[in-house]
Amino acid sequence: MGGGIGSRSALFLSIMSDTNEVPVAAAKAPSSPVIPLILAMVMVVGGSVGGAMYWLVKSGRLPVAGAPVVVQAAKAEEVKTRMIALEPLLANLTDQGGAGYLRVVMVLRVQDLPAPKDAKPKEEKPAEKGKVVVNDDDTMLRDAALTVVGRETSASLLGPEGKEHLKQELRTEFAAHVPTVKVVDVMFTEFLVQR
Repeated sequence: MGGGIGSRSALFLSIMSDTNEVPVAAAKAPSSPVIPLILAMVMVVGGSVGGAMYWLVKSGRLPVAGAPVVVQAAKAEEVKTRMIALEPLLANLTDQGGAGYLRVVMVLRVQDLPAPKDAKPKEEKPAEKGKVVVNDDDTMLRDAALTVVGRETSASLLGPEGKEHLKQELRTEFAAHVPTVKVVDVMFTEFLVQR
């Protein structure tokens, strides 16, 4: 039997050699530049999409379940504020009989607005002897504050929400009448109501 298998193999080889056919393993595939180009394009597109996804997740614009939330601290640092202390205000209140008044000293937290790119920095001249230097913003802020305070009554100011209501009214008035100054917060350092 062992000779039978060997003779069959020899017969198969002789048949293969008589025909001009080449075995499948020895056949060459035609070379084409399309397949490498497709692979390169898939890699470029995949890398771009992956990079964009990474950036969106890292910046917090694309929330992912279980990923830590990134707080944008850089924007908070960009907003710079400064304090403006206004001179004491003494204003009559709208109480019956006109006997009520308010003496208040306030400090305003003001956000510095970014200067236009083409604007030149202001040059402040020293005050001349005997002349008073008037700051336009401070004057307009005081005028707006006096307007608001003059509409209040001693009862409303002494109520539980009196100071908070006055702060809100002041911020609204400042925003409407002094647009060059963005008041973020109003703080009272003295607050005296007389009836």
